[in-house]
Formats: sequence, structure tokens, C-alpha cells
Amino acid sequence: MDAVNHRRWEGEMLQYFPDVYWPNLLFSNALSSGASAGDMDDACREAQTLMRGGTSDKAPEFKEALVRGFGAVADKLDHLIFEDRAMGRLISAADKSFRLAAVLNCLELLMDDFYDPRKVQIFDRQRAAFKTAIEFGGEPHDTSRFIEIPFEGTVIDALFTPANRPGPAPVVIHLNGTHSTIEWQYLLGIAPELARRGIASISMDHPGSGTARYHRGLKYRPDSESYVGAVIDHLTRSKLADSDRIGVCGSSFGGYFAPRAAANESRIKACCIWGATYAFPIDRYFPDGRPSSPGPLADAVREEAVRQQRWTHGAKDNLDLYDKMLAYSLKGHIERVTCPLFIIHGINDPQAPMGKQAERTFIEAVASSRAEIIGITPEIGGDMHCNVDNPRTTTNAIGDWFGDIFGTIAQPGAA
Repeated sequence: MDAVNHRRWEGEMLQYFPDVYWPNLLFSNALSSGASAGDMDDACREAQTLMRGGTSDKAPEFKEALVRGFGAVADKLDHLIFEDRAMGRLISAADKSFRLAAVLNCLELLMDDFYDPRKVQIFDRQRAAFKTAIEFGGEPHDTSRFIEIPFEGTVIDALFTPANRPGPAPVVIHLNGTHSTIEWQYLLGIAPELARRGIASISMDHPGSGTARYHRGLKYRPDSESYVGAVIDHLTRSKLADSDRIGVCGSSFGGYFAPRAAANESRIKACCIWGATYAFPIDRYFPDGRPSSPGPLADAVREEAVRQQRWTHGAKDNLDLYDKMLAYSLKGHIERVTCPLFIIHGINDPQAPMGKQAERTFIEAVASSRAEIIGITPEIGGDMHCNVDNPRTTTNAIGDWFGDIFGTIAQPGAA
């Protein structure tokens, strides 16, 4: 397979694209989310060839090659799904729908221009494929269902996955990062892992992610306790789970949202951070500090990155964006988390360095009744950002930790 570069070494993930971080992270993420290697190679081969010829991953022709490649794979899968459904082969159709959701999720993230209308179209197509997959996928997928949670005059879309055993069950509320979705949370396996351990899950399109940002006008906001509280209110009213055993789990930027919610919402009894964010990395966008004027930055490349952040945060200009970013810090919050806290982080994460983000969070969690931190090494597998290069190690560990905290895992020797 000459088209695939299989290099991998300590501290570095699969290198399908030569020596670029972001496309390779998403490629690994897609493979870990259920996309087949063949689908991904078909989708990315033209773009890989361009890059090997010297084209930058920032070049328009690179992005358009990805759109063409992923579009062709998606159309192929759609055709196969149609044939399966026409023949009554619903489980096969569901399996291909999971593959379709995984490749479209990757394409939506690779298309990093929020002002491109195709981005939301791809997201909507991904969501439709995922809904088909869980509807017809049989056990355990068909027990999951989408629900709407009232929030500040609108609703938050969420996926509820029940525990795999009868009776009131604890529940974990999952909080997304900048580039994760309900589909990502489910396809990486965390909800099924928890269900097998007798724990329900709610993954949601909270402000700044999914349908909240694309269709409801809900941009990022630092007070995650507001919408997590709305979810807990809904759980209590609907009796979907044991409201006395509620946990939160946040990945990447969600690694800020989860402990922030736990610090300010006393009904949360356990908090997991899957890739920590102590504070928003402002210096990545504003290395010289607060801009002197609200207008565009002089550096065109950096200004384009900042322009995308203005969209996701709902900022009117760069001064407004800088001030909004400053609000995302666990200082003054993490020291008030009293529930058990579990941090799991890749030691070679180049996006959120372990010392700056994970270790600082752990050190300052002085009031937690049980604070633990695990650094995932290359020897274990999964040492990159949110462990997407080998996530099963992490989803196993998270499932076991919540099972231990909530008492759903039988101890050795127990009757």
C-alpha cells in the first residue's frame, strides 16, 4: 500500500500525511471512531499526493481534494446503505451508516472554515447517518435515543444511552471539546463502555458544539454549570437515571467545562477529565497579549485562525474575543471541586501539554475527596491529544473509574 505512510515512533501518531499535526490527528481520530482504513485512504489519497508534491495542508487545493475524496466515499456508502435497506438488510445498513458518520465527522473537522456553508451541511449529513445507525443497529445501539433538554428558551440536543441492566443507574454527562461531537463521544466507545458497567450516559450538543452552534445560535460560554444544571434538572424530572449518582466527563476543551461544572454544581458526585484544559491557550492566537485595536491582526495566517475563533465564541472583534478567552480558566474554580476527580492525559500531547494543563489542574484540586492523575505513555499506547491514537486504553480506564466510584463493578471475591 504505497499510498499509506505507516511511520510511527515514540511521541508521534500515525503519519498518513507527511509531518503535519492536524490532518494526522483527525485521520487517527477517524480510524479510532470506526472508519475503515480503506475508506480513509480512498478519501485522503488525492490530498496526500498533493502534500507529497509540496502542497501545504493550508492550501485551498488541499482542502478541495479532501472534499472530493470524502464526498466520493460518502456517496459510495450512501448507495450501499440504500441497497441494504431496500433488501431489508437493516443491520448491514446500520454498520455502513456508522462508517459514513465517522468519515463525515472527519471531513467536517478537516473543513476548518466555519463561514463555509458546506461545513454545516456535512454536519447535518453526519447526524442523519448516525441516527440511522443507532436506529437499525440492534443491541446495544438501538437502546440509545436522542432527547431534547430545555435550556434558556430553547433546547439542547442530547443522546441518552441507558445502562445495560435494570433499575436506577448512575449517569455520566459528557462534555465536548472544540472538535468533538455526540458522534465522536459515542463512536470512540465511551458510552458503550459505561453501559457495560451499569452506568448510563448523556452526550450533548452543549453551547459551542453540534446543533447548538450550527442551528440554535448557542456559542461557547464559560459557565458550563448552567447547561449541566439543566441536564441534571431534566434527569431528575424524567427519572432517566439515579439523580444521586451523577458524574461529568469532559474531553479537551471539555476538560475545562467538566471541572468548572463540578466546582459550581453540588449535584455532581464525580468528575473525569479526558485531556485537560486548565485555561484556554490564548497565546496560540494572541502571542503578544491583548491586541491594541479591535481590527484584524497583521499576521494573515494568525488572523484567519482568530477569525474562526470569533465565530465559535460569538465575538464581535478581536478585543472582545481576547476578553472572552480570558474567562476560560480554572483558577478560582478547581480548588472548589470536592467530589472525586480523575485526570487522564497523553504525556506527549503537543496541543495541551501535560504539565501546563493536566498537572496544574491536579495540583490545584486541593479539596477533592479523591484526586488521581494518569499520564498515558507510548508504551501503554495513546500518548497523543485525548488519546485518539489509541483510545480504548482510556475508555477502559474511565469506565473502570466511574464503576468504582459509583459501585457498579463487583469486586474480586464478592459474592
